[in-house]
Amino acid sequence: MNISKLVFVVYTLFSYCFDEIRSTSDPVVKTSCGPVAGLNDYGAFSFRGVPYALPPVGNLRWKPPTPLSKSQDTCWSGVYQAETFGNTCFQRDPYNSSMYMGSEDCLYLNVYTPSISRLKKKLPVMVWVHGGSLQKAKANWPTYSPTSKLANETNIVYVGMNYRLHAFGFMALKTLADVSPTGTSGNYGLMDVILAMKWVQENIQQFGGDRTNVTLFGQSSGGSIMFALLASPLCQGLFRKSEAFEDNDIFMKNTGYSDVNCLYSLSADAVTISVPWDVYPYWAMCDLGELPMMGHFDGALIIVDGIVLKQPPFETWKMGTKVDVPCLIGTLANKNDYQPVPVDLKEWDWNKYTDYVGSKLSTFGNHDFTNMVSDLRANCPNDVLTSFARKYFREPVYRYVAPTWPSQPVHPVNLPFSASYSFNMWDVFAFFGSIDQYINPMKESDIQYGDPATPIWNANVTAIVSQNTNIPSTFHPDQCSFWNEAGFFAYGLTK
Repeated sequence: MNISKLVFVVYTLFSYCFDEIRSTSDPVVKTSCGPVAGLNDYGAFSFRGVPYALPPVGNLRWKPPTPLSKSQDTCWSGVYQAETFGNTCFQRDPYNSSMYMGSEDCLYLNVYTPSISRLKKKLPVMVWVHGGSLQKAKANWPTYSPTSKLANETNIVYVGMNYRLHAFGFMALKTLADVSPTGTSGNYGLMDVILAMKWVQENIQQFGGDRTNVTLFGQSSGGSIMFALLASPLCQGLFRKSEAFEDNDIFMKNTGYSDVNCLYSLSADAVTISVPWDVYPYWAMCDLGELPMMGHFDGALIIVDGIVLKQPPFETWKMGTKVDVPCLIGTLANKNDYQPVPVDLKEWDWNKYTDYVGSKLSTFGNHDFTNMVSDLRANCPNDVLTSFARKYFREPVYRYVAPTWPSQPVHPVNLPFSASYSFNMWDVFAFFGSIDQYINPMKESDIQYGDPATPIWNANVTAIVSQNTNIPSTFHPDQCSFWNEAGFFAYGLTK
């Protein structure tokens, strides 16, 4: 694939000054599968719920996505009405894990573009991969996704796709591999993202975008997908074989089946119920907002399967078979403030606080408490990731930490905990222009993020991006040295 730029998380707002006369009529654009009709929206155009693959249902469950094709007669006839968003991928309700939402028929994408004129210069393209621990969310989650308004304000074409989640997107089983032409299973969600990127390469010029100037950006587990794609042989036309299935044997036991046809016949509810959410490999990942316990690890959802990933990313980077593109790796200084475990943290007194922290860290030995979960889980591990990437990439690798926090506590995406500091997603809300949906009226500190384009920020240093951009050697060097030397890197999140 021809991807000019691939980044993990974009922090700053883009601003462009431009004078452009845009059509007020509803747009129709030709794609490789036929024409699509969208909406005139906030001075730009939106195309919602455009299918990019056959519905992965029935015997297409746990298979690589099948692209729509005129030659296979799988495209639509007439003009596709792309005026409403496609189905959310099947998942546990983010606000009530005992309830389910969405559909397996969910491989749809959305395009937001300032202009579809063929006479104008093609615009930069940004492709959004949502987060959600590979378990939840969607491409059009309110306040957490691109919009027509953003396309208008930045003069950039945006694309966001749904991809299969949890068991439907990442279940690796020998039973499935035995009937696969490649002899592997798992990573179906990654393959969905790759197919959507191919769709962009094939079609985005019709939407006013420049296919040679594409930036892929994601947040949280969307960043994990970026991390994987930097090492994916499918992004370079290479492949080799490997296997890893044993962690998910408990899923087969929970279903009560061993035959693949029976697995295909399971309802979406039955598949989801059978996932080992709260026993190893702990697909729910409930501990990630928590200080770790010695030896407690969550299993990997993205695996080395030999097709999508032929080796672990760090090993691939060492070998020089990576996707070598400019990168931007960012974290929030207090990432875990949005959904900490336990959720009653703000009601604790000092004695309960110190007792709880001591009980966790004592499992590793008698260490003093230096910083909290955000450094241990995110900031320090991503420093290691950045250093490793800088060592093996020819293209620049930028790193930022954002310590800015909201002027008042907010409930991001309606989560119950009131986040007060620089929590997970705060930089993305800034980029998508949705802070005013949490704080209204906004204060100056909510909208003034400084000028990250400062010449003192280069690919060899970490930028602390707030009202002013500062360039220390690293963020929290003493704390990160402590956590990493004490063996905590294995408990971190490089995303």
